Amino acid sequence: MNKQTLKPIPSQGRINAFDFLRSLMIFFVIVLHVSMTYMLNTPSWWYVISKETSPVFLAIVNVLDIFMMPVLFFISGYFTPASYLRKGTVGFLKDKIRHILFPWLLGIIVIVPLFYLSLGKSMGDVIRMVDDDFLYLFIQQGHLWYLGVLFLFLFAYAFVAYFRPPDSVRITASEKKNILLLLVCMVVSAICACLSVTCMAPFDNWLRFASVFMLKPAKVITYLCLFMLGTYAWQTNWFIKGGWMPRINRWRILAISTATCYMVLKLLIIPVYYFPLSDKLIPVFDAICSFTTLMYALLTGIKLQARRIAVWGANLSPYSYGIYWVHIPPMILYLHLINEADFPILIKWISGMAVTCVFSWLISKYVLKKVPLLKNMF
Repeated sequence: MNKQTLKPIPSQGRINAFDFLRSLMIFFVIVLHVSMTYMLNTPSWWYVISKETSPVFLAIVNVLDIFMMPVLFFISGYFTPASYLRKGTVGFLKDKIRHILFPWLLGIIVIVPLFYLSLGKSMGDVIRMVDDDFLYLFIQQGHLWYLGVLFLFLFAYAFVAYFRPPDSVRITASEKKNILLLLVCMVVSAICACLSVTCMAPFDNWLRFASVFMLKPAKVITYLCLFMLGTYAWQTNWFIKGGWMPRINRWRILAISTATCYMVLKLLIIPVYYFPLSDKLIPVFDAICSFTTLMYALLTGIKLQARRIAVWGANLSPYSYGIYWVHIPPMILYLHLINEADFPILIKWISGMAVTCVFSWLISKYVLKKVPLLKNMF
């Protein structure tokens, strides 16, 4: 270990590559959600289901689902220690309640009903559903699950940090130690994912935690490990000058090879040929791919951070949170309106992404960032 004394907040400030990656992942979330409408075997619970589908969009959904949320959880963890050191326990919790918990609750009260209003249902229908089950909106919270789970991670971090605060003296760990920690996190995640499908629920099933939080048992430990890995990465100077910068070529090979195996197993082999332990391979490969594709995505973002597209994406980062929060209702409304139109499926898909991105960005920039009460949250 080579100790390096720094201020509680690193002199390098924010890493532009991470701001770019955050914006890019939010865009991919929109791509995934639009693609679900047109993919083969769209889930029956999805908001808009197209009569015309394609296996191409099924592949897009599964590829994006491998790395999007791992990148977002890692980045959230990466900036958490600096935020805690700057604000202290009370200030940190107040900040996360204002920026994570309140938008989550507000989204469940305001955004979730818009899901159904966008499909042509009345507010009376929504009220009747809530009367039948008081927690109905929490059950149907959709993409807002991420904010609820992230707040749980942040709250747990503050609880632990209160008794054992993060050190403002950042260290540079050896490459062997970093690789070993990555492998440990990967193995723990794979084991827990495998146990979850054995003891709790199938891989793609959602369960309620504490009645109001929605999570996938097969993935939640992986996300927790990624969040914790992000906090460790900040503490040990990953991805900054003088710290650990892994070789991108190695992680490119690992990411592509593991993701390819995962996709072949999930989409081509297991649906056709059942064999012993086949239901365990999917969660295990998903956990492994979460780490390999995460590292490749992070290193790619750093490599591209000086490019124009990365600068443009980093400039959009202040609006990315609001775009994520609000994007489902305009997407549902537009896809529902064009569902019966005689357009080629590719045109519907491209226009769905474009309309959703533009409207969500406009709402984020001119409403969520302007209205006094909301701008304190977003």
